[in-house]
Amino acid sequence: MKKGHHPNPAFENLRVPARAKIPQTHLYRVTASPILCRVPPTKYLAAYQIKTRLHKLYNTFDEYRRRATLMPDAIGPELWESDLRVVAYMDNSKKKLASDYAALPQGTLISIIMTTRDRAAIVADAIVSVLVQSYENWELIVVDDASDNPQTEAAVRQFGDSRIKYVPLAVATGIGGARNVGLEHASGPVIGYLDDDTQWDPDFLLILLNQLHSQDARIAYGAHVMWDKFDPDARLGVAFKGVRFAPFNRPLLENRDNIAPITVLHDRELLSDAGWFDSSLKQQVGWDFILRMTEVAQPLAVPCLLSHSFQGHSEGKAGADEDATTALRSVQSKLVGRADWSQPFTTIDGQDHLAFSIARPARALRQPKLGRLPVEPVQIVIPNYESVPELEMCLRSIAEHTPTPYHVLVVDNGSSEEAYAQLEKLPKRFENVRLINEDQNSGFSFAVNRGLAEVMNCNEKILILNNDTLATPDWLDELRYVLFKHADVGMAVPRQVLPADNRITKVHMPGAVKALECDINLSIHHNNILDLEFDREDGLVELTYAPLFCGLLRPETIRAAGGLDSGNAPHYRSDWILCDFIRRHLQQRIIYTPHSKVYHLQGVATEIRKSTGEDFLGRGKAQIAEAGPQARR
Repeated sequence: MKKGHHPNPAFENLRVPARAKIPQTHLYRVTASPILCRVPPTKYLAAYQIKTRLHKLYNTFDEYRRRATLMPDAIGPELWESDLRVVAYMDNSKKKLASDYAALPQGTLISIIMTTRDRAAIVADAIVSVLVQSYENWELIVVDDASDNPQTEAAVRQFGDSRIKYVPLAVATGIGGARNVGLEHASGPVIGYLDDDTQWDPDFLLILLNQLHSQDARIAYGAHVMWDKFDPDARLGVAFKGVRFAPFNRPLLENRDNIAPITVLHDRELLSDAGWFDSSLKQQVGWDFILRMTEVAQPLAVPCLLSHSFQGHSEGKAGADEDATTALRSVQSKLVGRADWSQPFTTIDGQDHLAFSIARPARALRQPKLGRLPVEPVQIVIPNYESVPELEMCLRSIAEHTPTPYHVLVVDNGSSEEAYAQLEKLPKRFENVRLINEDQNSGFSFAVNRGLAEVMNCNEKILILNNDTLATPDWLDELRYVLFKHADVGMAVPRQVLPADNRITKVHMPGAVKALECDINLSIHHNNILDLEFDREDGLVELTYAPLFCGLLRPETIRAAGGLDSGNAPHYRSDWILCDFIRRHLQQRIIYTPHSKVYHLQGVATEIRKSTGEDFLGRGKAQIAEAGPQARR
């Protein structure tokens, strides 16, 4: 029997769509394929299972989803029984949805864009995965990005299906430009993307389209199986690399590329709001595209295994060997360009950083909601010890980005006379700032309680804020919105963004790219995600715990708690106690919003500051502290 022609045992149950025109010479691509024959994935992934570990990372699908939110590549390359169980959950869901949607009308035309260049040997497998789609109302636009070999055209045209359009380019434009040409030729109101070294599950279009319709979404994506190269006999990858999937986490998406265009289906009208592919980029073209798409539409994550990629499938794929970090930062620079505000700063290790706001299109969509907020003052309590430049920067950012009325109370916790003399100048530089002094350094919890005693009876919302923070536009109003919308929320918290190359980033967010800034308030170290779908409309997440680097509380909440428990706890324990009290005794929620962004620059250790006498920001001489306590907080 020829290589790749072994019939799959599931062939007898294979459902070939009525309109599928698969030449006899290519039929084996279906009949020998576990993917296209809908073989349960646990069967062909079983070979990668290793001995069951004593401690499982997750048992239920909900537990997996919480972990995958912070680590999208949680499954693979070695598989435990719990991993295969999750794969089975996904396959079971896929079968259920495919059954539910099988009899529905197929009136919506889906335009599929595929780009290729000198890949005649492999493009047929991708095309066949489209031909066997259970949803048959599609058109496939294959854009040939100036292949040198004429065999590419023959490989596409051999299928003789009128739904397949071949569009040759005379000059290579790169994947972004080629996809844009495909979009110009597209007729359908819904768009999908397929690479020439990838394959879709037969129910990809059926499931994602009907999920878009049933959930009133504009963009949806599924789980993605990653393979190393392609075995033409097994019709699978040579080696399994992993399953990539995560509930949507916008802050993590700004740090790393975890949603590939081949996993996505979206409304064509979304292109008018987000723009087309950026042809100036050589790498990470899809990441930039998905970032812009999800700035204007909340995507729907569909936990079904619907796409497979075979990296290194064949020689000849166009692409620059650009340094990976440089490529990532080129996309981030585009993200910064869509921000309304940015501010450079330099740390003592010589690294330059750039703080920036949430993207302009995303902020614009939020303004009608924030416009409904009542005018109400907020009391801001900031504990401080031996910090002047950090605190001044913090106060400046508050003044710049806080249109709602506020009063700041700085509680200095026994700083030196020299430092306090500088602190006394700050209330003269900033409006609504008051300074009180403790005679000795009694710790974070005591300082916060001293401030709370001053403001707790004002019957106004109270924000506890670290002195080494940098606020960005809408930071406070987005926190206020959470409490305004949900009466049972006791505390709202923002993104806690660490600058790039922080050594504890991966402690909290193992899936992050360390070379870029990262939000760590959703933390695998704290294991603090409780309900990912608390508020799907606004993307709000319920937590079990959040550190008090920045937290907005109702006055009745903090009064009932009696402030922080300074007797039982050092600073890194008192916030745990408060969060437990809010949830367990008051039956209130702790809610994270990705729409409020606050940088945590992690104050320099006192010993370093005193010995060097160097500033933290602005002059390029400061250092982010060795952050042992932060890993606990």
